[in-house]
Amino acid sequence: MRVLVTGGLGFVGTNLTKELLDRGHDVVVVDNLSAGVLDNKIEGAEYIIKDTSEIGIDFEKVDLVFHLGEYSKIVPSFDEIDNVFNLNIRGSFSILEYCRHNNVPIVYAASSTRLSTEGDGHSPYAFFKSTITNLVKNYGDWYNLKYSICYFYNVYGPYQDTWNNGWETVISIFEKQLKSEEPLTICGDGKQRRDFTYVGDVVSGLILASEKLENDEYQLGAGKDYSILEVAEMFGGDVKFVEARPGDRRFGVADTSTTKSKLGWQPTMDLKTWINGII
Repeated sequence: MRVLVTGGLGFVGTNLTKELLDRGHDVVVVDNLSAGVLDNKIEGAEYIIKDTSEIGIDFEKVDLVFHLGEYSKIVPSFDEIDNVFNLNIRGSFSILEYCRHNNVPIVYAASSTRLSTEGDGHSPYAFFKSTITNLVKNYGDWYNLKYSICYFYNVYGPYQDTWNNGWETVISIFEKQLKSEEPLTICGDGKQRRDFTYVGDVVSGLILASEKLENDEYQLGAGKDYSILEVAEMFGGDVKFVEARPGDRRFGVADTSTTKSKLGWQPTMDLKTWINGII
C-alpha cells in the first residue's frame, strides 16, 4: 500500500515509518518539524515538510493514513495553547477532510489522558486531543469514514529523545541524567503512576489496528503501572524532587482487554527489561 504517516519524523512516527518500509509499503511522511527532526529520516520514505493544515483534499492519493502529527506534550500546552489549537484542531480537521473526500481510512493516535480520572479538561493538550477523538468518531457516523483509534501510554524506546529539550519521555530524561551522573528529577511526590509501553509494541498495535478498520478504539499499553519513584529505583542513583507540574495525572493504566481480544495484540517488552539493558 501507499501510506501517509503524519508526524513521521517524531519518536513513534519514525519507528512506524521504518516498520512500514520493512513490510514493503510505500511511505509518505508529512511533518512540520515541531516535534520531529530531519536526522530521523529513513531511507526509502518520501518526506514532505509542511503543516498538516496545508494538506488539501487534492493531496496525492494514498491507501491509508496514520495520523500521529499533532501537538504531543502536556505541560507546555498551557503556554502554547494557540499552537495546540492549530496543530490538533486545524491540522487534524484538514487530514479528516482529505480522508473523507478521498475515501481513505485513518488510524488515529489518541491520548490516554482522555481516559484519566481527571478527565479530558485537565490540560489544553488533553482537551484538544479528546476533541479530535470525538471528531474522528463522528466522521465515522456522518460520512462512513473507516477508522481505528489507538490510545498511547507513556511510550519509550528507540528515538525517544527526538525532542531532546527536556520534554521528551521520562525514561529518556532519566537515561540522560544517569549517563551524565546527575540526580534523577522527580516532579511532585513521585507517587503518580504510569503505564509504560515499548514503542515496538505500539507500532505493532497501530499496524494491527490498520488491518481491522471496524471503527473501534484500542488501548496500547502494557496493562501494568509503576510509580515514578519505582521507575527511578530501577535506574538507581540519587533523586531530586522538584515542583509538581500542571496537567500531571495521578494514575494511568491501560485496559487492554479489547485490544488483545480483537487485535490479538500482546506487549512483548517489559519496562524493567528495557531499563536493565540501558544500565
